[in-house]
Amino acid sequence: METPREPAAGDAATPAKKPFGWKLVRNLRRAFRRPIAGYRVVQDAVRGRAGLEIGGPTKLFRRDLPIYRVVAGLDGVNFAARTVWEGELAEGRTYRYGRRGVGHQYIADATDLARIGDARYDFVLSSNNLEHIANPIKALHEWVRVLKPGGHLLLVLPRKESNFDHRRDVTPFEHLLEDHRRDMTEADLTHLDEIVARHDYAMTPDTPTPDALRARGLANVENRCLHHHVFDPPLIDRLLGHVGLEPVWAASTATDHLALAHKPSR
Repeated sequence: METPREPAAGDAATPAKKPFGWKLVRNLRRAFRRPIAGYRVVQDAVRGRAGLEIGGPTKLFRRDLPIYRVVAGLDGVNFAARTVWEGELAEGRTYRYGRRGVGHQYIADATDLARIGDARYDFVLSSNNLEHIANPIKALHEWVRVLKPGGHLLLVLPRKESNFDHRRDVTPFEHLLEDHRRDMTEADLTHLDEIVARHDYAMTPDTPTPDALRARGLANVENRCLHHHVFDPPLIDRLLGHVGLEPVWAASTATDHLALAHKPSR
């Protein structure tokens, strides 16, 4: 899941016209930007293999962590036929990733992949997605279920210090256990008051006031825009261990925490 689209021409908040030559500057910056340190470990884990991406596609896997180019195949899962991140979606062979990749698009909730059989994929990817899920342990159990023994799960989660969550506390692991015990659904608004009170509104022009953010949060079942929980590396490690995965690689960037884990073959 990435940032919702910019307003179209004619919208009330249409952005100012970009200066002449901005595309050249952007392309030069991209050409000289280096991938995340250690990215080859992730490439080696997915190279020539078939996987599933939850809530994608994402720019991260094209540039900073370039793995789309090395996979043999990739299917995708999104929770609805229309989202604020991807726009309109259609079930079937319509999932497009990287420059030319095409896989199967599933319309399904990330916590319920019942239509996908056990041990179907060599790897599972999730970028900036798990924080939008009210019951992350339930989701992780599903993702591990569809993963083959010996396969890999790659998680990317936002670094709170770099986004509008920076005033919030990291969620206690015990709280996530309780959400799982109670089989929490996306209708859960437990965190809404905290989110509204501690949100940095200067960082979200699309929700510039507490009333606007609360209205969006009350419609979370439809839009899935809430960050239910806040993560850091120790919490991510504990979650992955809880669902039976073994750590392989981890890194943090200015904006994200990344973790690659392995499903034991035994």
